[in-house]
Amino acid sequence: MSNGTCDKSYLDEVEIPGIDKAFIIRNPSLENILFNRNLVGLDFTRACEAASISFLRHFEQEFQTILSDVAELMLLSKGMYYWLHNAFAAVFDENLQVNFIATQRINVEGGSADIIIPYSNLDVPVRNLIIGDTIASGATIKSALSLYQRHHSLQRLFVFSIAGTVVGGQAIADYCRSQGIELTLAYGLAAFGLGENGFDLSFLHPDTITRDQYRERARILFSGQPVSAAGWDFGSQAQALKKYRMLSWLEAERHGLQESRIFQSKEPPIDGRLVSKERFAFEQDSEAVLNAFEQNSDVVGRDA
Repeated sequence: MSNGTCDKSYLDEVEIPGIDKAFIIRNPSLENILFNRNLVGLDFTRACEAASISFLRHFEQEFQTILSDVAELMLLSKGMYYWLHNAFAAVFDENLQVNFIATQRINVEGGSADIIIPYSNLDVPVRNLIIGDTIASGATIKSALSLYQRHHSLQRLFVFSIAGTVVGGQAIADYCRSQGIELTLAYGLAAFGLGENGFDLSFLHPDTITRDQYRERARILFSGQPVSAAGWDFGSQAQALKKYRMLSWLEAERHGLQESRIFQSKEPPIDGRLVSKERFAFEQDSEAVLNAFEQNSDVVGRDA
């Protein structure tokens, strides 16, 4: 049984068609991550770890029954920034074993994406997995689960998505249902609608499921613009600061917010190689942004 309240964190069960057990977690750490696009470096990673600690505490009773048969399935590289190993030690005083899968999104087209897996290490055969990852289309987690199941049996899956979409969660739930896997899915603050570019996760999207207070807060903070709460490459806030600043510049350009304090941590994309994987996020719907990108970039092109 889940714990609805722990410290200053709250767990709300939500009804999402196609997902049997869906929850939204709300707490100050998640609010800091999803309403502060200038949160970077250690401040960002500490907030992510605190959010993961709250997630585990909310489901502490469920995890207590499977401590000897549970491991993390870390999706490299962004899954690292959930710090589930550290969070697990803080909550249970136990070592969380881990399997690794490196995934790469290619050919992002709106609500779908093709996934390749160049590396994996699946040395921990357990029947229960925990995944911490941002969810857009859900294709990454589905591909990872499929690979895991070629090697080991899987009965239960816990997914914590600091920023995740309704459609992505539904896709994962459909896969789990087809495989007889029990899924528990927890979102941070909202189950987001997915933008047409396949990258934007906005509180203001019409399909987003969240509290009215968060929708209104986002409307005021982002000047009514559907800014992605997670950015276009969640985790780059700590992993690749120059890339994050360049992506933030492009988002600011796209939404007409270059003069806003929302995107203080930004710089022109002078090296197109760093943001080429996210090019689809802006090239389809804004010729002006694409032109600004090309004028500022020394290196231009998808495959640069």
